[in-house]
Amino acid sequence: MTRWIFVALWCAIGCGGPGPSPDPVDDVDVEDTTDVGVDSADADATAVDLASCEETIQLAVEDRQTRDGSTPCVFELRTAAEVVLEVTTSGETTLELDGVAPETDAWLSPRAIPAGSTALRVSGAGDWSVEILTHGQPVDTIERERSLVWIDPGLLDDTSTLGLGRLMAVVADGDNPGELFASWLRRFATTAHSERVGLLQYLEQIEGEHGDDPALWDLDALNFVVTGVHNRLDLADRVSCGELRVSVASTDPVFQPFHAIFLFAQPAGDGDVAPHGEVHCGATERRWARLSELDDAAFHTAARDILDEALRRERFLMIETVEFIISPWEWRQWLPTPNTDPGSSLTTVFENPPLFQTVHTSLNSPGAARDDFLRFVEENAAALDARTLLIPERFRPRSARVNATIPWIPLQLDGVDPQVAAMYPDLRRNIEIAGCPACHATDADFIQTRVDRTFSPFYDKELDARADYLDAAQRGLAFDVPFGPLQPDPVLPP
Repeated sequence: MTRWIFVALWCAIGCGGPGPSPDPVDDVDVEDTTDVGVDSADADATAVDLASCEETIQLAVEDRQTRDGSTPCVFELRTAAEVVLEVTTSGETTLELDGVAPETDAWLSPRAIPAGSTALRVSGAGDWSVEILTHGQPVDTIERERSLVWIDPGLLDDTSTLGLGRLMAVVADGDNPGELFASWLRRFATTAHSERVGLLQYLEQIEGEHGDDPALWDLDALNFVVTGVHNRLDLADRVSCGELRVSVASTDPVFQPFHAIFLFAQPAGDGDVAPHGEVHCGATERRWARLSELDDAAFHTAARDILDEALRRERFLMIETVEFIISPWEWRQWLPTPNTDPGSSLTTVFENPPLFQTVHTSLNSPGAARDDFLRFVEENAAALDARTLLIPERFRPRSARVNATIPWIPLQLDGVDPQVAAMYPDLRRNIEIAGCPACHATDADFIQTRVDRTFSPFYDKELDARADYLDAAQRGLAFDVPFGPLQPDPVLPP
C-alpha cells in the first residue's frame, strides 16, 4: 500500500505565488527532484499585496523535494504516518522544526516526525534553497536475530559465505591463510607477557591430522564453527558507523573453550554523512533496522550483501580472543603487524597491543606506576565513573587473566582523595566493568555466544539494550554510549 505524506507549504509575505501540484507518486523509491523556482524580483514587487502563499506538495514515503526562496518561509509538514525526515538548505539559512533549532543551522539530521502536522521554518539572508527528504517509516520492532546478531545456520554454516577459511583469507591479504593461522596459534606460547601452551598443543594436533604444511590445509575442515555475526552499530563514533564482528569457536573435544572474534570497521557510506561533513550514520542505521522486516530469503540475500562489503582486508581491525584450554581464563587482542623475521615468508603476523580499557592488575602494587594511576583517577573521576574516558595505554596489560575458581580480586583505589571516593562510590567497579575480564566475570559463562549459538545471560541483556539503541538511532535519537556494557544498571564486579 502506498503511504503518503501531505506537505502544505505556507510561506511568509514575499515568497511568491502558489505553484502547481505534481501528480501523485506511486513509487516509494522516487529519486527525481522537483524544483520550483522563485523569481526574487517578482517576489519583492508583490510583497506588499501578497498576504501569504500556499502550495500542496505530495511526497511518497521515500522522496525528495526542493524549493527556492528569498524570505522566511514556514512549511507545514502533514504526514499520515511517522516518517524519518532530513532537511538540507543552501545559502545562509537557519532552520526550526516545531520552533526548535537543530544543532547545525543549514541541516536537520535524519529524525522521525510523528503523524500529523509539523512546522518547518526556513530563514535566510538572500536567496536560498531547501531540500526536504523523507527516508521512509521507522521499523516498528527491532528483531534481534535480524538486525543485531545472526545465528542462522543458512548463513553461518555456508563456508562460501562465512567460515574460518574465508576469514583467514581476508586477513592474510596475500599471505597463505593456513601459514598465518599456524603462526598465530604458535604465538600464544611465545609472547613474553604470557605463554599459553594449550593452543600450541592444539596446533601440533592439527599438524598431525592435516599434515605438516599449513599452506595445504583446508581451514574449513578444522574443528571450528562460526557462532555469530554481530552488529556493533552502537560503537559509532562520528567518524565511522561502528563495527561488524564475526565470532568463531573451537569445537575440538579437548582444545576448548577457545573463542575468537574478528572485528571489521563499518565505515560511513552513502546517506551517512551530512553536507558539512558530520558522520551521522542514518542510512546504515536504517539498513540494519530494516532487516527486521525481511522474510528468510530476502534476509539471506541482504545479509550476504553486507558480508561481502564488510569482509575486506582494508576494513579488518583485529582479532579478540578468550581462552580456557588451560586455566585460568585469558583475554587478548591481536593486531596485524608487519613481519620483521627474515626467515619467514609471511608479510604480516599478529601481536598483542595493550588490552582495550583493561587496567593492569600490577597497579595494585606500590610504586611509581600506581602513584601515577591514582593521580589519573583523582583528576578524571567523573568521566571514569560514567565510563566515558579512554584508559591510557600505560595502565593497560597485553593480556589479562581471571581464575573462575577464586573470588574476584578488586582494583585497589586506596590513596584516592576520600572526598572523591565518597562522591563516586562505584568508581572502582565502573573502571573495572569497562574492561574485558570484569565484564565477562560478571557472567558465569565467561563468554557471550556459546558454541551452540545460544547466548549467555549477560549477552542476552546486552542484546536487548542494543535493540533499544538501534530503535532510537533509526529515529534520530541515538545517544552517546559508555565504554563497557550498554545495558542499564549492569551487574558490577563484587
